[in-house]
Amino acid sequence: MIRHFLLLVLISLPLYAQEELNYPEVIYGPENIHASWVSHPDILGGEDRVVLFRNTFKVDNTSADFIINISADNHYFLYVNGKLVTHGPQLSDIQHYKYETLNLKNYLEKGENILAVKVINFGKRRFLGMQSIFTSLMVNGVTINAEQLNTTGKQGAWVCAIDDSYKANEVVWRGDEEKSIVGGFYANNPTDIIDLNAYPTGWELLDYNDTNWQKTEFFENASSMGGSIAYLLEPRNLPLLSWDEEQIGSIVKSSKSITTKFPVSDELKIPANTKTTFLIDQQYVTNGFPELLFSKGKNASIRIKYAENLFGPNNEKGDRNNLEGKQLLGYYDLIISNGKDAQKFIPNWMRTFRFIEFEIETKVQPLVLNSFKNYRSRTTIPSVAQFTSDNELYNQIFDICKRTIDICTQDYFLSDAYYETMQYVGDTKIQGLVWQAMSGNTEHTKNAIRQFDHSRDSDGNILGAYPLRSTFIYPTYSLVWVDMIADYYNVSGDKEFIHTYKDGIVNTLSGFEKNMNELNLVNKTPYRYFIDWYTGPNNGSGTATKNDGENSAVVSLHYVHALQNAAMLFKEIGDNQTSLVYQNRAEEIKKSVYDLCFDMETNIFAERPDKTIYDQHTNIMAILTDAIHESEQRALLDKILNDKDLLQATYYYRFYLFEAIKKVGAPELFDVALKPWEKMIEDNMTTTLERFESIEKPTRSEVHPWSASPAYFYFNYLAGIQSVKNDFEEVRIAPAFGKLKTMVGSLPTSKGTIEFKLNRTKNKLSAEITLPITMAGNLSWQGTEIPLKKGKNVYDIKNEIK
Repeated sequence: MIRHFLLLVLISLPLYAQEELNYPEVIYGPENIHASWVSHPDILGGEDRVVLFRNTFKVDNTSADFIINISADNHYFLYVNGKLVTHGPQLSDIQHYKYETLNLKNYLEKGENILAVKVINFGKRRFLGMQSIFTSLMVNGVTINAEQLNTTGKQGAWVCAIDDSYKANEVVWRGDEEKSIVGGFYANNPTDIIDLNAYPTGWELLDYNDTNWQKTEFFENASSMGGSIAYLLEPRNLPLLSWDEEQIGSIVKSSKSITTKFPVSDELKIPANTKTTFLIDQQYVTNGFPELLFSKGKNASIRIKYAENLFGPNNEKGDRNNLEGKQLLGYYDLIISNGKDAQKFIPNWMRTFRFIEFEIETKVQPLVLNSFKNYRSRTTIPSVAQFTSDNELYNQIFDICKRTIDICTQDYFLSDAYYETMQYVGDTKIQGLVWQAMSGNTEHTKNAIRQFDHSRDSDGNILGAYPLRSTFIYPTYSLVWVDMIADYYNVSGDKEFIHTYKDGIVNTLSGFEKNMNELNLVNKTPYRYFIDWYTGPNNGSGTATKNDGENSAVVSLHYVHALQNAAMLFKEIGDNQTSLVYQNRAEEIKKSVYDLCFDMETNIFAERPDKTIYDQHTNIMAILTDAIHESEQRALLDKILNDKDLLQATYYYRFYLFEAIKKVGAPELFDVALKPWEKMIEDNMTTTLERFESIEKPTRSEVHPWSASPAYFYFNYLAGIQSVKNDFEEVRIAPAFGKLKTMVGSLPTSKGTIEFKLNRTKNKLSAEITLPITMAGNLSWQGTEIPLKKGKNVYDIKNEIK
């Protein structure tokens, strides 16, 4: 069933095929931008408002390229002759503010044309990842024929109006008011309240009368004084997002009898003076911009609520397909009808949902819901990896991991799709690797590493999430940033990439060193170390207990892990002196952790020297850093996987557990580590959870990429496909299988797609492998290694049973 749902998503058709002209290579840089930032004269600052902009212009030659740059603060939707072109800008910060570059040629008519832009400022409760100065727009003509569109101020052809139909709808998650969501932190944008009685219908069309609109007002120059008074512009470095039509699911519950098949087909008529509710089940979690077309219903209120799941009486979730006795708790949009035909509502920001609930109250006029569909939002980089095995449970886990990664790869990496949607460092390390396996593309990973580098403070701390308009500092995430650079280098072999960030690595590690005490363990800091969402009474909001991580062995070993990676990176670029300094420091800390925290009675590491707390995490990191001798690592791994009294690694930290299993060469333990994902399948989830369920901290997010790591290890470990040189210029395939006997799949890479069919018996490997012509490599099985041939070939390796 899950794989059927995935097919429904994949066959949706694109609404348009606009491309970002500066991806993958920059052609139109900011040095040629001569336009200015403009706004509406009545805009005061950061209030929640929508400003509509129009420019009527003439075109003589419709076959000529017509190229523009465009950006806005906070967000824009661009229309040409009534057709949506794209929305943006790509998320970044003020010092690296993005603009899109587009060729509008295919949208133009000979003679008069209209370019219309809606700019939204979400107000004081805007998304925490969205930096802002002032509600404004910048359009710059790149080609000579497009220069007439330059935004300059009152002397230009641009006119504008404030859309009084819009009001930001704050999503209440704290305080004494009734909560809009189940609880916990909310960082995403507010939703929309739209009164269509005040909406200028048809404003984006050529024949709309804008006589009473005002001239735009100059806000700031796009660049000046070698920098900028406002935004430092740089070109978008990722493709545009998709706008793919996706069918909405069926009504599964309603307060009144419904006989039509709306929204799958047919219209739905709501009588006058009626209150009605109905629930739609999409059957899988998706995201995008739902579009409602409706008619009549003067002053009717339409509340559209969205949720990833339903909740029981005690906010429990259970089987996601069991709807009985459950309710929808989630954010909502509210629309007031103006009574006309062909009204349209599309939200101003992406919505994520499996379930949608309509609450409708009509007045004196009946309301007709004409259609309801979704425009799915994703990166347009293809996600084409495939994996099937002889174990259906593994296959279903792959599907929910892949869907999660696909949903959360937009023009940055989303930590989740609903509640926070920020680009966190720890989350992104995992998501980047999974996304690379799904797509063979590293551009999102490089973008994230660069953006995190931009966030560093004077003490060397990388902000915990970035872009960000707040200050979140998790010192362990600074270390993970160093690990991300090592991950990228291990695949790409790109030494220039190390040179780009070597000074940042030094700064970050020097900053973290200040946290170390005389025991060679970490001190408390003003900030919060984050390791995992520990469950139970020893949950310390990211560390094992509420002592702020003081003397934490696992935090100290994360520092060792980053030092080891840094030592490797500097050695690769020939800086042996710095490499040795980092390696020696790592050895000192490892020795201290072993001497102070290894329990000789239980033969496991405690989380701290007083040996009051024991967790899987410290022992996992001890294996990964060789804080315990290699000959003892397998026994330690067996012990921690079978000791239920230890604080358990949850979905996030099981990435590191899988790495430890791979390191010690224990594929039979992979299935043990995978067990928590079985519950997701049992509960009919279609994406991956944020954390383990617990009474103290019920899980919220249903779409959390840090829990999608099994999909990465299916390829990297079970199928054993790894880049050996220069981003898959050379490859090694060393299947581990685990409990599996058969694996079939395809792994996209920058050098082409590797296709494989692997089958094993006790001592025999049968493999059909298609290797791209640009790739070389070896196949390894039980100590035997043979060269791989280009193209499709069959290999059989049989070893003597010992």
